[in-house]
Amino acid sequence: MSKETGQEAAQDLELEKRIDDWIRLHQDELLADIALLVSIPSVATESAEPKVYGKACAEALEAVLALGERYGFRTSNTDYRCGVIEGGGAGQRSVGIWGHTDVVPAGDGWVYPPFQSTRVGDFLIGRGVQDNKGPVVAVLYALRCIRELGLPLRYMVKQIIGSAEEIGMGDAVYVVQHGDVPDFNIVADSGFPVCYGEKGLIQADLISPSLGGGAVLGFRAGSASNIVPGEAELTLRYDEGLGRRLQALPETVTVTRVDAPGELPGDLGAVRLTARGIPGHAAFPSGSINAIHVLLDAVLAAGLLDAGEASAFRFIAAVCATYDGAALGIACADEVSGELTCVGAIGSLVRGEARLNLNIRCPITADASVLLKALEQSAAGHGFTLDAVQVNKGNRVDKDAPEVRLLNDTFNRVMGTQKEPFVMGGGTYARKLPHAVGFGPGMPADVSVLGLPEGHGQIHGPDEAQSIPNLLAALKVYVMALLALNEWAES
Repeated sequence: MSKETGQEAAQDLELEKRIDDWIRLHQDELLADIALLVSIPSVATESAEPKVYGKACAEALEAVLALGERYGFRTSNTDYRCGVIEGGGAGQRSVGIWGHTDVVPAGDGWVYPPFQSTRVGDFLIGRGVQDNKGPVVAVLYALRCIRELGLPLRYMVKQIIGSAEEIGMGDAVYVVQHGDVPDFNIVADSGFPVCYGEKGLIQADLISPSLGGGAVLGFRAGSASNIVPGEAELTLRYDEGLGRRLQALPETVTVTRVDAPGELPGDLGAVRLTARGIPGHAAFPSGSINAIHVLLDAVLAAGLLDAGEASAFRFIAAVCATYDGAALGIACADEVSGELTCVGAIGSLVRGEARLNLNIRCPITADASVLLKALEQSAAGHGFTLDAVQVNKGNRVDKDAPEVRLLNDTFNRVMGTQKEPFVMGGGTYARKLPHAVGFGPGMPADVSVLGLPEGHGQIHGPDEAQSIPNLLAALKVYVMALLALNEWAES
């Protein structure tokens, strides 16, 4: 090793020590700022101007911009769609780091309060601690660390915080159409190291033939399209024959009499059947159990439905039984991004028709038009139609681009790993932005130490949990990666 190389290595070690010391000194502040954001129930809704995604999302955006101002940064509010925190230097190139403060609905079954950041050992628990309020604060602290330590950035950096990521990303689309989008965009809403591509996304509603006049009075499951439902319920008109057949149901189904009178003369009221599964993120459904399948499988086996209802719900049950789309004739895969996933996410009964919302993550090389045609044919073969179809194309950048390699190599150096860039099924702002990649902060964490019920502790699930050591490690990675991008900025 040359003398110069040895000096550089010593300087790098000294720099990392300064960064480590700064992070330790500001850890409690970071956790308090996360708690502030988590306390705001910012579930996005389409709303009237000027707070286009609802008052809670506007409040969360204002709160994070206030933090940016407190720590000495310039901020701006893009019509309550996105907020911007500006830092860095005045170079010709610019970098955007994207995140969001809207969250999915809390859902049911939480052990801890969903809109309170509760510390349990080395974890935070609360809606948004992982997705994506915790990461938003970590990125802000990376910018703060660089600023307070006087470390040079030779490019402009913008932290861009959205308010509608979970409901279609119209906020990012608005910025692209009306704003000055940075040259290179990093989305801090993924896993490490670099996610250089995302699968395509198809959302659609399957609609059954009319079920009018039968036993089914209600069908309800799921709270959002990107969540594997953890609970499902079916409400049936009660009579003595049904009462006898209910005895065939397994213990996995809870039976509750509804005291309200029936809708027809002579009705004895109704009964509500409820079953639980294991919720999870629709992009990563492995390990989840769809509650719709659990419930309908039991109901059909017990013979509680008439022929027409049974036919419709048997098809719905088959769709929800697996996550490969085989029941719809759309199973496929490619070498780049793996297998298609398909989740029956939201169940409902509307005007006597059963509806099932589908969340389909397609391989990057798959042709969405071909998949939709197969989907329509399969649905028609069971008497169903498609409605509310939305298609988002997959995205991919060059995984060997210099800026991508700088991010990936920095993560590996800081964490002592040898990981390569990857493609995932999750959908982030990267699919809406030019020249964008996902980059952390997700890393594996053993949530079993929390003693939570099965399926809890994950993104989009009950008791969403964030490892504090992982988030602090990610904060350091972000600081080092932003510094490494000086090389790209000067090239």
